[in-house]
Amino acid sequence: MDGLPAYEVHALRYATRSDTTASGTYYRYELYGEPDEQITSGYYFWLIRDRRRTVLVDCGYSEQTAAQRNRAFTTLPLELLARLDVRPGDVDHVVLSHMHFDHVGNIGLFPNATFSMARAELEFWAGPFGSRPTIGWAIERSELEQVQRLDAEGRLHLVGDGTTELFPGIRATVVPGHTPGQLIVEAGTAGGRVLLASDAVHYYDVLTRDRPFHIFTDLEGVYRGLEKVRTLAARPGTTLVPGHDAAVMRMFETTAPECADLTRPLPHRSATKREECSG
Repeated sequence: MDGLPAYEVHALRYATRSDTTASGTYYRYELYGEPDEQITSGYYFWLIRDRRRTVLVDCGYSEQTAAQRNRAFTTLPLELLARLDVRPGDVDHVVLSHMHFDHVGNIGLFPNATFSMARAELEFWAGPFGSRPTIGWAIERSELEQVQRLDAEGRLHLVGDGTTELFPGIRATVVPGHTPGQLIVEAGTAGGRVLLASDAVHYYDVLTRDRPFHIFTDLEGVYRGLEKVRTLAARPGTTLVPGHDAAVMRMFETTAPECADLTRPLPHRSATKREECSG
């Protein structure tokens, strides 16, 4: 990405969850022959910005959905943005990585923003199978309707298959598996690329130990997606950031409470199994 804008990239953690286990997190965990253990998850959205534009990747779950689903906040998303001097009206664009409730819950908070989502994602959830209880439990139908209204208003850019340059230095790639239109996003920085895997890679262990997360629409697609992410992450100067790993907040410099600068990795820190599970 030589000659392109050099962005700041931040992970903003709005919630944590420590009441899950490995057996409830990884698909068919019993096949690995390992004892069960606690998993602590972080819930994030991401800020990409330079002097010209302010872009979010996802926007967390809403207060209403949190109450309905008995979920808590560490910090409300708008407060996290305020800690980095971002007001709702400053946000130019929001990339919606997929339709699950913990990624699209606050789209109405950004009045000046346009949005991006994979065409396959919107078509699936609006289609005949997206409302099946075993699949549709992970989204809010009211939020799907909000996305459809954005589309009708001309505020939604639908991304096709493959890789799309959203802005100079910011690319989105469709990686089906977790959902039919899961997006990953990469941004050019002064030190290289930051690859935001979102839920294509929930935890570092998913990638390094080849262990799929238990929620998916296409298991073969999950494995193909992991291969794609490995290829992208292997490029020199690329920093991979998974979607829910608690270790992210220990691996990068903290610029404000619950806000990590993904362009500033801390020395000698890695996402070990012990770190992930200790919270």
